[in-house]
Amino acid sequence: MHRSSHRHTRLALLALFLVGTLPLGRANPSTDQLALLRDQLRALEQKILILERQQELRDEAAATATKSAPALVAGPSGFSITSADRGFQLRIRANLQVDGRVFFGDQIEGNDTFLIRRLRPSFEGTVGTKYAFRLMPDFAPSNFNLLDAYATYTHSPAFNLLVGKTKTPFDFERLVSQTDLLFIERAYPTSLGPNRDLGVQVFGDLSEGRLSYQLALQNGVPDGGTSIVDTDDAKELAARIFAQPFRGDGSALEGLGLGLAVTTGEQNVGTPAVLRTHAQQAFFSWAPGVVNAGNHQRVSPQFHYYYGPFGLIGSHVSSRQTLTRAGAARDVTARAWFVGMHWVLTGEDASLRGVTPLTAFSWADGTWGAWEVAIRHGRLRVGDEAFTGTSTTWFANPATSASEARGSTLGLNWYLNRNVKASLNLEHTDFEGGPSGTVTREAEKALLTRVQLRY
Repeated sequence: MHRSSHRHTRLALLALFLVGTLPLGRANPSTDQLALLRDQLRALEQKILILERQQELRDEAAATATKSAPALVAGPSGFSITSADRGFQLRIRANLQVDGRVFFGDQIEGNDTFLIRRLRPSFEGTVGTKYAFRLMPDFAPSNFNLLDAYATYTHSPAFNLLVGKTKTPFDFERLVSQTDLLFIERAYPTSLGPNRDLGVQVFGDLSEGRLSYQLALQNGVPDGGTSIVDTDDAKELAARIFAQPFRGDGSALEGLGLGLAVTTGEQNVGTPAVLRTHAQQAFFSWAPGVVNAGNHQRVSPQFHYYYGPFGLIGSHVSSRQTLTRAGAARDVTARAWFVGMHWVLTGEDASLRGVTPLTAFSWADGTWGAWEVAIRHGRLRVGDEAFTGTSTTWFANPATSASEARGSTLGLNWYLNRNVKASLNLEHTDFEGGPSGTVTREAEKALLTRVQLRY
């Protein structure tokens, strides 16, 4: 109803009230009484107009304050504060992962232990409509480590610019957020790819996300390594493309994605990385004195396929690097691959971004969140050229380092809600020795557990 209609209704009611106050016994009020009544009505109408205007002013002030006040939000996606014009935002999030590791077998070197695997707060924000930033340190297991520190400029979906420290656009599983990992630890190909590096990167999506690209010029790091301080003039170029040709068409192939990533550059300082099993136990170490000494090239084809609750993922990495020991140079190639399959038992869609339960776990309501089973198999092999020669010339000791690890994982994930996840992995790893066949290493059997809380 219009404001004036309300006012007329109130005036009519007031008139009836005032008429009711006239002396009883007179059917027809006098002229003086009617004049008095009119004066009272005018006075009351004026008061109502003043009160309504005061209320309008209060409403306008409240609306103005709301438009100019920042928005504070706390929820499953973290904490955020956003300016009234939406141009500036700060988001605070965090992730805690508490792991357990149990090894079976008397010859296994790993300790049965509990540990803080990751403790990572993150600070993200936007500055105006085009600029953004991200800072993410890690405090686990015991030392401070600045993982991400970068700023971005958004020109369009097809072209964006990033400067600072972030993940190198290469390894398939590395680019999946650690909060959304399908298994507790990443597969073998990740060991042969770079981790985080400093540099500049351009990236974007074409054809409504059906084709994505990333191109980065960075300092360069060893396999599995993270850039801290650049100690030489050499740089590394990384490039990745990923196609989802059927994205959005509603067909059974909508969840198919195919990609290829490469890196090339020079590394003339530092030592190559120790290689580890899924349970994070070293099975291959370089001989003392082996250092990076030249060209390093990597290639990685990768894919995923999703259809409802079913998912299939995999990648292959080949890493070829020039190394020296005691003045002798040699090219060594390592290769790794894995294939993983998972199924969401409770019917939610499988995804690279984890599972969002349709119903959260609640003992009182009899709801159990989302459950997912997963299995993978993979292999990592170091080329025979690493083992040739004698103790003074080989690049890896064939008596202590295995040349190949073959690992299988059976996993179970329980998503209690969007923020809490519990995982269990059974790991089995077999080993092969160097060309001399002298390594007789017992198969590694381990039980890995994790409870993850994120917001």
